[in-house]
Amino acid sequence: MCLDVGCGNGRYTYAMQKLGARVTSFDVSEKAVASCRKINSEAYVFDLMDLPPNPIFDFVLCFGVLHHLPEPQKGFQKIASQVKPGGILHIMVYHRRTQKVYEEGRRIWHKLSNEEKLKLCRKMIGMHGGNLHGWWDAFNPKYNWSYEPKEIKRWFKEEGFKKIKLTQKHNINMRGVKSGQSKKLSAHIMLLLIMGASYLLSTLPYSVINKLINSD
Repeated sequence: MCLDVGCGNGRYTYAMQKLGARVTSFDVSEKAVASCRKINSEAYVFDLMDLPPNPIFDFVLCFGVLHHLPEPQKGFQKIASQVKPGGILHIMVYHRRTQKVYEEGRRIWHKLSNEEKLKLCRKMIGMHGGNLHGWWDAFNPKYNWSYEPKEIKRWFKEEGFKKIKLTQKHNINMRGVKSGQSKKLSAHIMLLLIMGASYLLSTLPYSVINKLINSD
């Protein structure tokens, strides 16, 4: 059983489902959840900061969410409380060394009209690559915290995780195994799930998955 925290339109939910997983998804955005429900009936409008401790999930994914919270480490503690012993938590947060390219855009973003924001995003695509969704998402949030890997590793350790691994360095993709033994799916099986999800997402870009989710 998997949990997609901050699911958006369901990109990662879709990837996990394609690998055969049962997924619970939630997001604070009603619009995002409405899109996600097209592929997953177990999608809900919910704020991760309201999560009570509930360690029942084999795999919890929180991709690109924590760094937009007022207090990211508290958010991490909330999602860590959902992972059962032997389960895996995987997160992505911004790496401090990658954020310089966004600084000017974030400084002026709130002063721009929507048309000017789109123009800025297209300019950045022309200069640096990427896509409209990615640049908009990088500029638009109120909070954009960034970290060094050692800081995030400390979060994992403090919440009782072991076998902590940095899987991507551009942005910090890190996972850990919750201490203890699971009576159901082993950490080894869930590791295969993570590897499979990474492969699927690399072969199905955002635009393709978005089209699948929004098709009737």
